[in-house]
Amino acid sequence: MDLNNFGKNLQFNRRGESDKLTEDLSDKEVFVRIVERLDKCWTDSNGLYENFKISILEYEEGYYQVIEDLLIVNYGPWKTELILWYIFGRFDTDGNLYPLLVQTKGKEDEEVFLKTPTQLWNFLDRLEKQKRKDEEQK
Repeated sequence: MDLNNFGKNLQFNRRGESDKLTEDLSDKEVFVRIVERLDKCWTDSNGLYENFKISILEYEEGYYQVIEDLLIVNYGPWKTELILWYIFGRFDTDGNLYPLLVQTKGKEDEEVFLKTPTQLWNFLDRLEKQKRKDEEQK
């Protein structure tokens, strides 16, 4: 078998606007796209199990570990924990949305419901700003 010509005639076509290179996107747009895609993968896997009793979690586990590591590298541990909660734990077994309980020193506890990746981005941004403000006041 001659592999010298392997892939010589292979051509790739762009599939559309949703496949824009990340260089053209803002950090927020990339974040939203990542979270949307990861959420869809998780939902699809769960749907496969619910509808056909086929579990591919053992197969996917390695991929999820790689994704988690990449999230940690890019967003840090505490943001990654919230991102993963958003993907894997924001709904109860009946499909009801769990709130996050935000406790800020000197303020009343606040329940936050995150329904979209954009809301998650804005929430993480708000927490980051509050964290920086708290560190400056020390």
